[in-house]
Amino acid sequence: MMQTSPAPRRTLALSNVDAGYGETVILNKLSLTLTEGTTLALLGRNGVGKTTLLATCMGYTRLHGGTVEFLGRNIGQLAINRRSALGLALVPQEREIFKSLTVEENLVVGQRPGKWALQRVYDFFPSLHKRRRSRGDQLSGGEQQMLAVGRALMGNPTFLLLDEPLEGLAPVIVDQLLAGLQRLKTEENMTMLVVEQHAQLAMDFAETTVVLDRGAIVYHGPSRELAASKEKQAQLLGIGGDLGH
Repeated sequence: MMQTSPAPRRTLALSNVDAGYGETVILNKLSLTLTEGTTLALLGRNGVGKTTLLATCMGYTRLHGGTVEFLGRNIGQLAINRRSALGLALVPQEREIFKSLTVEENLVVGQRPGKWALQRVYDFFPSLHKRRRSRGDQLSGGEQQMLAVGRALMGNPTFLLLDEPLEGLAPVIVDQLLAGLQRLKTEENMTMLVVEQHAQLAMDFAETTVVLDRGAIVYHGPSRELAASKEKQAQLLGIGGDLGH
């Protein structure tokens, strides 16, 4: 009898989420589900709530209503470090590396037990190995971004939240970083939610795209469908598809 592969399990699920900062509500009745091993691009104009959505998943915002579940567990009231221990990791737009520490020190400071260790990170980002004794303030923007991703991996996550990972990077560095992220997707089956202002690159990378407007989802579907429709991109993202926060 033919054996069927188990269905991918649900990892992150937001249901009717209202969230923001203090009394200010930015996300409105937002529902979104990601299954294991999927990649999702989160697009939208400036100020529509993209970064807020990532922050809400990680626990940096105030949850006014709805539920946030990770691996079937309600994490809406869990502290940030507890969410991290469960397997969620955020790579922030500001990178937030320790500039006075070396590359290697930055990596080991957040290490948790698991398969991700120094050599594995260096395998994915060889330039970090070459600069392992350089301080954070001696790195280029691209090297800092790779370090931010590598540091997140050292926490041995199962789910990566990436906020504008390609911002301000030279094309050759963009290619290197995307190659590393592609390996995470294909070799590690890593689940990823990526906020990115480069719409075409994001849609090329992620199977599914979500577009936000005023804290609500206005498009949720296959990336290839949105990428194929310049009219829909202009309507949802603005002429040229140049995005912000």
